[in-house]
Amino acid sequence: MAKKQNNTGVALGVGVAAAAAVAAAGAYWFYGSDHASQHRKQVKSWMLKARAEVMEAVEKVEDIDKKKYLAIVQQIVSRYSKTAGATVGELAHMKKDLISTWAHMDAGAKKTVKKAVKKVSKKK
Repeated sequence: MAKKQNNTGVALGVGVAAAAAVAAAGAYWFYGSDHASQHRKQVKSWMLKARAEVMEAVEKVEDIDKKKYLAIVQQIVSRYSKTAGATVGELAHMKKDLISTWAHMDAGAKKTVKKAVKKVSKKK
């Protein structure tokens, strides 16, 4: 009799990977990028809120890819374009930074998924 495969561990690993990627992206923007010190100096409260909204939206999407991520960024940046105190230059800079964050999120997620799959495979 064939043994039924349980993919719960893999699904959990993918969820953990998404959360880890989101956290890594935020940390990278503040501390790891070439312009991290500038990011910390120029950040405004609305920028933090917008970045947090992007990361929350990313966490809610099960299978995030670049196209979905860019759509999320565009939607939130356009919403903040109506915010008092947000200049066109600040919005453009924030959008550019959020878009460049995708590469770091994607790389971090791939590493985490590989580790999760290895752990699940070893338990079998």
